[in-house]
Amino acid sequence: MSEVAAADCSLVLYGDSILNGSYVLAEHSMRHPRNPAAELKAQRPAWRIYDRTRPGQSLAKLAKVFANDPRSSRVVVIGSGIAEGWSGNSVMSNLPWMLEAVRYEGRTPLLTGYARQVPNSFITPDKMAGRDRVDTEAKTLASESGIEFADFGAAEPVEIVDDVHPTQTYSLRLTGKLIEALDRVAPECSH
Repeated sequence: MSEVAAADCSLVLYGDSILNGSYVLAEHSMRHPRNPAAELKAQRPAWRIYDRTRPGQSLAKLAKVFANDPRSSRVVVIGSGIAEGWSGNSVMSNLPWMLEAVRYEGRTPLLTGYARQVPNSFITPDKMAGRDRVDTEAKTLASESGIEFADFGAAEPVEIVDDVHPTQTYSLRLTGKLIEALDRVAPECSH
């Protein structure tokens, strides 16, 4: 049996529209063909991916169902939280206990940072500052807890298809940051 076949290369993705690869076009919800789950599978076929991303899924909404959501995957990716930043809230009321729950289950948590946007009629200076604040909170929590962090904020340049969502190209750069983090967590699954 090969090393990859013997490895547990399973992951579950929790996140909002950005990790889902969604955007809005003429008031219709769309999803990039090369969305993060599909692109991850294409670039790292050893991974079994359970995509539980949902457009509009704030961290608070995810937290309401997280403890009772059955998981059997080795790696649990949590990417929700930008909505909290935009609304002036913190991710620290939910992320710490969620990460501990994942560890208690014997799984490996992985946090993503938050994609950047550009100023527009929806993304005000306050929302941009809120994004930066929760991104720092998540990054600091990951560092202090010894949890791998996919630095979405470093995936530049920022290219937006609507007021908040990444273009296909920018979404691929974000996915690349997730792949880099997964390769650090489970190099045996990178083949």
